[in-house]
Amino acid sequence: MNNKKWVDWAIELQSLAQAGLTYGHDVYDQERYERIREISAEIMAYQNDIPLEKVKDLFCNESRYQTPK
Repeated sequence: MNNKKWVDWAIELQSLAQAGLTYGHDVYDQERYERIREISAEIMAYQNDIPLEKVKDLFCNESRYQTPK
């Protein structure tokens, strides 16, 4: 198994959360997707020994639907 597979998972979670935050229909959806985005940031922060707030600033700063760049 790829030792960095957790990076792929964290990025996928962040992407799914971003789409959910954009297209979620109610406050409960928004809360769930926000938590998923936080979990992805926590994974990245924990695995890289980086402060969570720095990861959130870099990793969770997008708004609207995430597109490939």
